[in-house]
Amino acid sequence: MINKKYLKLLRSKDRKYGENFIYNQISKNIIDSLDILKTSFDNILQLGINDNLVANYLEKRFPSCSLESADIDLSLFIKKTNLKLIEIDLDNLVIKDKKFDLIYSNFFCQLTSNFDKLVKNIFNVLNSNGLFIATIPSSENIYQLVNSMYETDNFLYGGMFQRINPNLDINDIFKILKFYNFDAPLINTNNFTIEYSIFKKLLDDVRFLNLSYSGTDKRNYFENKKYFVHLEKQFKKNYYKENFNLDINYNTICAWKK
Repeated sequence: MINKKYLKLLRSKDRKYGENFIYNQISKNIIDSLDILKTSFDNILQLGINDNLVANYLEKRFPSCSLESADIDLSLFIKKTNLKLIEIDLDNLVIKDKKFDLIYSNFFCQLTSNFDKLVKNIFNVLNSNGLFIATIPSSENIYQLVNSMYETDNFLYGGMFQRINPNLDINDIFKILKFYNFDAPLINTNNFTIEYSIFKKLLDDVRFLNLSYSGTDKRNYFENKKYFVHLEKQFKKNYYKENFNLDINYNTICAWKK
């Protein structure tokens, strides 16, 4: 289960909104998917505020559209965006008195404790012929760093801690979308690799994603400098090839409501 108090704390921290390279690269995939559509969207909901590229694209393409942005905690965004803001509980998504032609999300929907219920609620707040498009991490996302953390855990503690939030299997996501009557859902797997000359820069970029494990059994203290020294050694031992390479792997979900 997700620790909602901790998750709200993460969402309130400075995540370099609008400046995060990884989020911006993923958002370009959403834009590419929308760019081939001839459909006009009047009422749009951004579910999770991680970048501003998609919002800027939509407002430019559909100047008269109404675009609202929803997140678990809005304190970070009040002074950083002019978007209409809605604070939500991701496990119980309720938008009163309004439905949307487009709901899009960038690396946010995986933060729910109940993905099945979230898909059901998204379906309910979509208009007929509405589109849901979302990106979520795949099981292979940042695997070099995750595996290096597990090896470091084992070396320092004699056991491994949960380091990332569980990811749904593509087949399970597809079944849920079909169960709630989304029409012809598609799920594509995408990836890109970032090369870092300095390990700390890699860690900083991942840290600013604020996607660390958020379960109720999360450890209550942060790792010390010694941990990160060993982590760099493990990463370099197994994955270093002239640079510290980090693979960003994610799934793009695209589904229409009849």
